Amino acid sequence: MTFAVNIDANVIQFQCPSCGFDLRQTIGLLKREKRRVGAVCSVGINIDTVRLAAATEALHAAVVPGPNEITIKFFR
Repeated sequence: MTFAVNIDANVIQFQCPSCGFDLRQTIGLLKREKRRVGAVCSVGINIDTVRLAAATEALHAAVVPGPNEITIKFFR
């Protein structure tokens, strides 16, 4: 799995605790809107932004950007 450099652009998939419907949202949207609504059952889902922020920081620490340029040398 690859992650976008901007962690907030990454998508998280989770299930509605009421009906089990799969929900997909970007981390940025979940941080801004702390409450989602189940698409099928309309149950309110509150997002724990403290835990989401901690998980986002862990992703930042885990993602190591690759080099912007690679030099290849040929030897005879």
